[in-house]
Amino acid sequence: MKLKSLSLAVVAALSLGVATSAMAADAPATATNNTALTQSAATGHWYAGQGHGFWVGGALGMGYVGSADSQAFGGQTNAPSAKLDAGYDFNQYVGVYASYDFMHDLGNSDLNLATVGIKGNLPLTQKLSAFAKVGGTYIYANDKNFADNAFHMHSDSFSATGGLGLSYQITNALSTQIGADYYQNLRTSQGHADLTQAYWGMTYKFGQPATPVIVTNNVEVVKEVAVEAQIPTRSSYVLPYQNGQTKLNDYGRYNLGEVVATMQANPEVNAQIIGRTDKVGSQAINEKISAERAANVASFLEANGISASRLTVSHVANSNPIQTNSADSTNYVQRSVQIILK
Repeated sequence: MKLKSLSLAVVAALSLGVATSAMAADAPATATNNTALTQSAATGHWYAGQGHGFWVGGALGMGYVGSADSQAFGGQTNAPSAKLDAGYDFNQYVGVYASYDFMHDLGNSDLNLATVGIKGNLPLTQKLSAFAKVGGTYIYANDKNFADNAFHMHSDSFSATGGLGLSYQITNALSTQIGADYYQNLRTSQGHADLTQAYWGMTYKFGQPATPVIVTNNVEVVKEVAVEAQIPTRSSYVLPYQNGQTKLNDYGRYNLGEVVATMQANPEVNAQIIGRTDKVGSQAINEKISAERAANVASFLEANGISASRLTVSHVANSNPIQTNSADSTNYVQRSVQIILK
């Protein structure tokens, strides 16, 4: 009957924690002056509401006695248990706790265990952490049938207690745990025995937002980039053509790319475009070819963002040849478009 009543109390405590957490979820989680800011050891981010505060919890489990001690309990090695605990965390790493455990029918006795101690917590990830407990336990045994059973617990005794477990954070206020507590040297009518209790439970922490609040500081970094004006390295370009050719070739497009870059970087620079031919062919044909060559160069520059107002376009056929070294007897220099930047 006691186990049933305590189990109902555990379920009620857990239901209260879940309901409180659900109600808190309806409100926006924001970091305030009353909310602790702590840093995750795993991620380095700062979170609100994971530091100090009171908490309550409950768990259901099973107590186990090792086979070496089973004769102290008439061969019985396990019994169902229920746990209620509460505590205060000074920070995310250490706190104090107290717990009450009820263990039904172990060694022909119902055990009542009251424990106080210190609890340490180690964050493993943003939500998962490991914990360890150490403390002391007062044990009161309620013998069910002392007159008929030779195996029973002494009515009261003290035990050193330790525990290990894992905790997973469901919300910033609600978490679930699995763990095991170890009780050393319980006094029985047949000598001393050690007891281990494995359990699963839930914990609710007061004063926490329902979900973690990530507090970030946005820092705007303005990077100054020095922009150097492109200084023209050449003021004159000569784009040669094959005999009768008027369309731009690869060499011409490559050089015009440099002309475009220079003029875009220096808006004050204009270009004079002069189309030419050699002496081969009639004057009429040479006039037409030189005009087309100059017009095609101008069209290329305009297509690449150079305004027509910055271009002066003319053609001279073979009437005004480019001055060259007298040793150069070729005509390819004259079959060209000359571009003069100024």
